[in-house]
Amino acid sequence: MRREELCDPGLCPEAPEDDAQRCDHCPLDRLDAAQCAEKGLLIRRALDLMGALKLGVHICLDEIRADEFCAMLIIAQERDLLEREKSPAWRGSGST
Repeated sequence: MRREELCDPGLCPEAPEDDAQRCDHCPLDRLDAAQCAEKGLLIRRALDLMGALKLGVHICLDEIRADEFCAMLIIAQERDLLEREKSPAWRGSGST
């Protein structure tokens, strides 16, 4: 899910009148907290490594921590699954 799909404080009926503020239980606050936590930072590092590799940066496997490598594998698997779920063949198969 994309950040912009989570919440729009300007449209949230529970958000304070000031457009810059969020409601007390805004999903964006939970996302921000998760991204700053240890696992969120690990995902960020894995995404950064994947981006660098895509740009052609040479990184030796021994320069990538095991947890970062595992996160990269999970991200790649989830991206593949998302692409399959978006395909017309997937929607036509009746799978959920």
